[in-house]
Amino acid sequence: MRKIQIFIVLILSQFVYSQVKETDELYKTAKKLDSLIFDIGFNKCDHSHYDSIISEDLEFYHDIGGATLGKQAFITSAKNNICGSPNKLKRELVANSMKVYPLYKDKTLYGLIQEGNHDFFFIENEVWKKAGRAKFTHLWILENKQWKLKRVLSYDHQ
Repeated sequence: MRKIQIFIVLILSQFVYSQVKETDELYKTAKKLDSLIFDIGFNKCDHSHYDSIISEDLEFYHDIGGATLGKQAFITSAKNNICGSPNKLKRELVANSMKVYPLYKDKTLYGLIQEGNHDFFFIENEVWKKAGRAKFTHLWILENKQWKLKRVLSYDHQ
Protein backbone atom coordinates (compact mmCIF):
# COMPACT_ATOMS: atom_id res chain seq x y z
CA MET A 1 0.00 0.00 0.00
CA ARG A 2 2.83 2.41 0.86
CA LYS A 3 4.42 1.92 -2.58
CA ILE A 4 1.14 2.83 -4.27
CA GLN A 5 0.87 6.02 -2.21
CA ILE A 6 4.42 7.04 -3.09
CA PHE A 7 3.74 6.33 -6.76
CA ILE A 8 0.59 8.49 -6.71
CA VAL A 9 2.44 11.36 -5.02
CA LEU A 10 5.21 11.18 -7.63
CA ILE A 11 2.70 11.21 -10.48
CA LEU A 12 0.76 14.14 -9.01
CA SER A 13 3.93 16.13 -8.37
CA GLN A 14 4.73 15.88 -12.08
CA PHE A 15 1.45 17.64 -12.84
CA VAL A 16 2.11 20.36 -10.31
CA TYR A 17 5.66 21.19 -11.41
CA SER A 18 5.75 20.05 -15.03
CA GLN A 19 5.73 22.03 -18.23
CA VAL A 20 3.29 24.93 -18.21
CA LYS A 21 0.58 25.30 -20.84
CA GLU A 22 0.83 27.86 -23.64
CA THR A 23 -2.05 29.76 -22.06
CA ASP A 24 -0.21 30.07 -18.73
CA GLU A 25 1.15 33.50 -17.78
CA LEU A 26 4.63 32.05 -17.23
CA TYR A 27 4.66 30.65 -20.78
CA LYS A 28 3.65 34.06 -22.14
CA THR A 29 6.43 35.66 -20.11
CA ALA A 30 9.00 33.23 -21.56
CA LYS A 31 7.68 33.90 -25.07
CA LYS A 32 8.07 37.66 -24.53
CA LEU A 33 11.61 37.21 -23.17
CA ASP A 34 12.45 35.03 -26.17
CA SER A 35 11.19 37.78 -28.46
CA LEU A 36 13.35 40.37 -26.71
CA ILE A 37 16.48 38.24 -27.13
CA PHE A 38 15.85 37.10 -30.69
CA ASP A 39 13.14 39.01 -32.57
CA ILE A 40 14.37 42.39 -31.40
CA GLY A 41 17.98 41.73 -30.39
CA PHE A 42 19.04 39.16 -32.98
CA ASN A 43 16.77 39.88 -35.96
CA LYS A 44 16.50 43.68 -35.63
CA CYS A 45 19.91 44.23 -34.00
CA ASP A 46 18.39 46.37 -31.25
CA HIS A 47 20.34 45.48 -28.12
CA SER A 48 19.15 48.42 -26.02
CA HIS A 49 17.20 46.16 -23.65
CA TYR A 50 19.90 43.49 -23.25
CA ASP A 51 21.42 45.29 -20.26
CA SER A 52 18.20 44.85 -18.26
CA ILE A 53 17.46 41.19 -19.14
CA ILE A 54 20.88 39.56 -19.27
CA SER A 55 22.62 38.51 -16.07
CA GLU A 56 26.09 39.90 -15.36
CA ASP A 57 27.39 36.34 -14.99
CA LEU A 58 25.71 34.92 -18.10
CA GLU A 59 27.17 31.64 -19.35
CA PHE A 60 26.45 30.83 -23.00
CA TYR A 61 27.57 27.45 -24.34
CA HIS A 62 27.44 26.82 -28.09
CA ASP A 63 28.30 23.42 -29.58
CA ILE A 64 30.17 25.02 -32.49
CA GLY A 65 31.22 28.48 -31.30
CA GLY A 66 32.33 27.56 -27.79
CA ALA A 67 31.62 29.42 -24.56
CA THR A 68 30.81 33.10 -24.10
CA LEU A 69 31.07 34.19 -20.48
CA GLY A 70 29.57 37.38 -19.08
CA LYS A 71 26.96 39.87 -20.18
CA GLN A 72 29.37 42.24 -21.92
CA ALA A 73 31.02 39.43 -23.90
CA PHE A 74 27.59 38.25 -25.04
CA ILE A 75 26.48 41.73 -26.12
CA THR A 76 29.77 42.33 -27.93
CA SER A 77 29.47 38.97 -29.69
CA ALA A 78 25.89 39.73 -30.79
CA LYS A 79 26.92 43.14 -32.12
CA ASN A 80 30.01 41.88 -33.93
CA ASN A 81 29.00 38.41 -35.14
CA ILE A 82 25.27 38.69 -35.74
CA CYS A 83 24.71 42.34 -36.51
CA GLY A 84 28.20 43.33 -37.68
CA SER A 85 28.45 40.57 -40.26
CA PRO A 86 27.88 41.40 -43.93
CA ASN A 87 25.81 38.19 -44.11
CA LYS A 88 22.57 39.07 -42.33
CA LEU A 89 21.03 36.26 -40.28
CA LYS A 90 17.52 35.74 -38.96
CA ARG A 91 16.22 33.43 -36.24
CA GLU A 92 12.71 31.96 -35.98
CA LEU A 93 11.33 29.91 -33.12
CA VAL A 94 9.99 26.61 -34.48
CA ALA A 95 6.21 26.57 -34.00
CA ASN A 96 5.00 24.46 -31.07
CA SER A 97 8.54 23.55 -30.00
CA MET A 98 8.91 25.82 -26.98
CA LYS A 99 8.42 24.32 -23.54
CA VAL A 100 8.57 26.15 -20.23
CA TYR A 101 9.23 24.61 -16.83
CA PRO A 102 8.86 26.63 -13.62
CA LEU A 103 11.49 26.47 -10.87
CA TYR A 104 10.37 26.77 -7.26
CA LYS A 105 11.99 26.95 -3.87
CA ASP A 106 9.68 26.65 -0.87
CA LYS A 107 6.72 27.06 -3.26
CA THR A 108 8.05 30.41 -4.48
CA LEU A 109 8.84 30.85 -8.17
CA TYR A 110 12.48 31.82 -8.64
CA GLY A 111 13.13 30.87 -12.26
CA LEU A 112 12.14 29.04 -15.37
CA ILE A 113 13.69 26.74 -17.92
CA GLN A 114 12.81 27.46 -21.54
CA GLU A 115 13.65 24.95 -24.22
CA GLY A 116 12.83 24.57 -27.86
CA ASN A 117 14.06 24.50 -31.42
CA HIS A 118 14.90 27.39 -33.67
CA ASP A 119 15.65 27.83 -37.34
CA PHE A 120 18.25 30.19 -38.76
CA PHE A 121 18.13 31.89 -42.13
CA PHE A 122 20.52 33.92 -44.26
CA ILE A 123 19.67 36.28 -47.06
CA GLU A 124 20.86 35.59 -50.58
CA ASN A 125 19.77 37.66 -53.58
CA GLU A 126 17.15 39.30 -51.33
CA VAL A 127 15.61 35.90 -50.51
CA TRP A 128 15.74 34.30 -47.04
CA LYS A 129 17.16 30.77 -47.17
CA LYS A 130 17.22 28.30 -44.30
CA ALA A 131 20.70 27.78 -42.89
CA GLY A 132 19.83 25.19 -40.27
CA ARG A 133 18.06 24.21 -37.09
CA ALA A 134 19.28 23.92 -33.52
CA LYS A 135 18.02 23.23 -30.02
CA PHE A 136 18.28 25.62 -27.13
CA THR A 137 17.81 25.61 -23.38
CA HIS A 138 17.66 28.86 -21.42
CA LEU A 139 17.71 29.32 -17.67
CA TRP A 140 15.92 32.50 -16.61
CA ILE A 141 16.21 33.64 -12.98
CA LEU A 142 14.19 36.26 -11.12
CA GLU A 143 16.65 38.80 -9.71
CA ASN A 144 14.98 41.60 -7.75
CA LYS A 145 11.65 40.81 -9.49
CA GLN A 146 13.31 41.15 -12.91
CA TRP A 147 13.83 38.21 -15.29
CA LYS A 148 17.48 37.70 -16.21
CA LEU A 149 18.94 35.27 -18.74
CA LYS A 150 21.48 33.35 -16.67
CA ARG A 151 22.54 30.24 -18.65
CA VAL A 152 22.21 29.29 -22.31
CA LEU A 153 22.81 26.01 -24.09
CA SER A 154 22.73 26.13 -27.89
CA TYR A 155 23.30 22.72 -29.41
CA ASP A 156 22.51 20.09 -32.05
CA HIS A 157 23.09 22.55 -34.88
CA GLN A 158 22.15 20.92 -38.17
